[in-house]
Amino acid sequence: MSHSEPHPLLESDIEVLGLSVRATNILRRNDLHTVGELTRVSARTLFGMTRLGRNLVIQIASSVERQGLRLAD
Repeated sequence: MSHSEPHPLLESDIEVLGLSVRATNILRRNDLHTVGELTRVSARTLFGMTRLGRNLVIQIASSVERQGLRLAD
């Protein structure tokens, strides 16, 4: 895959990340529905979301990284 091609998962629903139901629900409540939307958000922003603690932010970041992607800086 060249650098100009978008990652195939960016348009996929966040369900593909295999997150806990709680993490998925919190992200959806904050209008983050696709992997691409999630990768445009920083860990710092996630920490600021209501009911999204350190362990869930780590879970989310790890799931994104397992797909070869990363959260925003």
